[in-house]
Amino acid sequence: MELEAYYETNNVITGKDYKKMIDSVERSPKGKLGRKNCIRKIYFNDDINYLEDADDSNRDVYSIVMIDGDMDHLMVEKKSRRDGIVYKSYAPLEKSECDRLLRGDVRWLRDSVYPVLNSLYLEVTINQLRVGVVVEYEREKYRLNGTEDYIEFDFSIRSVYGRRLEVLSPELPMKERLEPDHIVMTYKQSVSMPKFMEKVFKLASTTV
Repeated sequence: MELEAYYETNNVITGKDYKKMIDSVERSPKGKLGRKNCIRKIYFNDDINYLEDADDSNRDVYSIVMIDGDMDHLMVEKKSRRDGIVYKSYAPLEKSECDRLLRGDVRWLRDSVYPVLNSLYLEVTINQLRVGVVVEYEREKYRLNGTEDYIEFDFSIRSVYGRRLEVLSPELPMKERLEPDHIVMTYKQSVSMPKFMEKVFKLASTTV
């Protein structure tokens, strides 16, 4: 699937600051109204920093993504950070495939047509990645001034350690992580990459 590349800056703001920013975006002639989605990510690691740009180290983070509780259109996301730039790539994941993956049945990842899944296979088998933290939040996303830049607001961030739990269940018990009347704001500035660089990065993801 298509590769995204962007700079990312995030911070925690108050509800009052959020309202001021939304009013400004909506008054802009090219400001595009946002839509709110419920996003759940099942991470293949135990340590999640909600303000991720606080960690500028080069690393890869894998997660299973479910949007608005839709188990029929799951994804595996690979989020890579390289020298301040964030790269994201995805692969579709059927519910039956997700069940196999969560059970530890991973051999099929090796033969997938999607490089993200091939790369995840290597991480699971060589580096022993396992499902760890589950994070869920309400996200509102706005495109800025007709560009490819976005501002995102994450509300009510909740999490739980996912081992031995039904990680896709709507009844999953989770703990709120944000203080009352606080919101995580993220600004994403798009980075244009030459096509040959996209191919190099995708190739590299299969040879971790």
